[in-house]
Amino acid sequence: MTMNDVADALATTRKISKAEARAMVVDVLDAIAASAAKGEVSLAGFGKFSVTNRPARAGRNPRTGEPMFIAASRGIRFRPAKAFKDRVNA
Repeated sequence: MTMNDVADALATTRKISKAEARAMVVDVLDAIAASAAKGEVSLAGFGKFSVTNRPARAGRNPRTGEPMFIAASRGIRFRPAKAFKDRVNA
């Protein structure tokens, strides 16, 4: 499912234009991303988004095998809620 598919479903369900629905989807995703950057986002019945810190480490270039340095970075982790997992597995 793509963002456009979500917007189309929202437009059909709420009887609004596709442009309005797409704007709503973009706003919700922007709010989740902004909040996740500050800490943890928890959506009841759906799951939790949390930020993880990856330390700097040594690695290898897969093409040449040459050692290289991989800088520290932040990643995002999603843990689905039990209700979400139950619905997917139904």
